[in-house]
Order: sequence, then structure tokens, then C-alpha cells
Amino acid sequence: MILTAIYTGMRLDEIQALTWKDINPIWKTISINKAWDYTRGGDFKNTKNESSKRIIRINQQLIDWLMELKSNGSEMVFMSQFKTVPTSNSVNQMLKELLNELGLQKKNFHFHSLRHSHVAYLLSQGISIYAISKRLGHSNISTTINTYAYLLDEFKARQDDLFEKNLNKLQHPGPKIATPLQQNNLN
Repeated sequence: MILTAIYTGMRLDEIQALTWKDINPIWKTISINKAWDYTRGGDFKNTKNESSKRIIRINQQLIDWLMELKSNGSEMVFMSQFKTVPTSNSVNQMLKELLNELGLQKKNFHFHSLRHSHVAYLLSQGISIYAISKRLGHSNISTTINTYAYLLDEFKARQDDLFEKNLNKLQHPGPKIATPLQQNNLN
């Protein structure tokens, strides 16, 4: 589940609700069309909003990892050792344990933080905020901009450096013209 969040930016309840019918290994896509609801004893529910229903591309590595789970004999992609969908608490506990094993002490880092990490990575790779917004299932781009403004400010600073670097590459194509100060020195 953790790798799926890192590679897709999906919400936890969307990942919990994944069935094998939602995974298309040929087209390398995941269809996000439902969410998981523990409040009603564990059942499917609608996604957060209509725009949250989406199909996203994934890479072959994630397909391969997911296919390794297919032997669980369930229609659900992710099942616990007790043949139930893993709870939010158990997933967050596992994430905390993994971070500790890696020697990473991240206070207030939880499963939803992986969604933010996904966005940070996509921005660092130059993916447009519009494409990211669609991938996350936001109803409009302003939701993405407002939610991830702190990342966008950091991204903008890097882009400003890139602007300057590229503007410095520009060369004046015309003849060299002496400035007034240079003309006075010639006389």
C-alpha cells in the first residue's frame, strides 16, 4: 500500500478499495472509481467527489509489485494476514515502523504525507500542476495550488534560477553598440 501511494499519490481509502478489476497491466493503469469505508463495517463507498473518479498511468515496476500480490486469492488487491482490508491505523503503524527501520524520525509523518511526497517528486521532475491536479483527482486546479502552495513556492524558486540561467545564455544578435560612456572614451 505504501509503494502504491508513493507511485500514484492516491488517497488511502482509494488504495484500500482497489480490486483486481481496477488494475490494467496491459495499459499500465489504475482505475480509481470507489473508496473504502470502515465506518459501515468495511464496505465500498463513493470517491471523495466525482472528479476523484479517474484513470491514472503507472509504471511497470508498480504493476510487477502489484501482480506479486495477486496470489492472495481475493478480489481485493490489499488484504491483511486476517483476510481483511488493512485499517488506517495498521497502515500508519507499518509506515512508522518502516521509517524507524530506515533511521528516519519524521514527526507527524503519516500515510497521507506520501501523497504530498508524490506531488513534490512530480513537481521536481517538471510535471505541470494541471496534470498533477488531474492525477490527484482534484475537482479544480485551485484545490491543488492551495493544498500544495508550500511546494509550489519552493518549485518557483528553482524555476527562477532556471529562468536566470537560460536568460544568461541569450546573446544580443545585432552589432555591438557602444554605450554613451564608451563613446566619450573614444573621443
